[in-house]
Amino acid sequence: MKKRSEWDIYLDILESLSQNGSMKKTTVMHDVNMSWKPFNNHFSYLTEKKFTIENNNGYQITEEGKNLLKNLRQVKKTVKSA
Repeated sequence: MKKRSEWDIYLDILESLSQNGSMKKTTVMHDVNMSWKPFNNHFSYLTEKKFTIENNNGYQITEEGKNLLKNLRQVKKTVKSA
């Protein structure tokens, strides 16, 4: 199994939140198949940079997060076709 890059992890986390709406951190962690410590480091970065935000039901993706997700998808598509 190939190791995911940091960008792939960010993409997976944002994809999960985008597709599933508001989620608890542990639910996102299980959805992206990660252990707690590495997941929490990546998730904390996304929250610090305002790509995700906490609400009453857990966390959700922000507009900035949606823009990042769109850009990460485009980069992944471009790299795959190169």
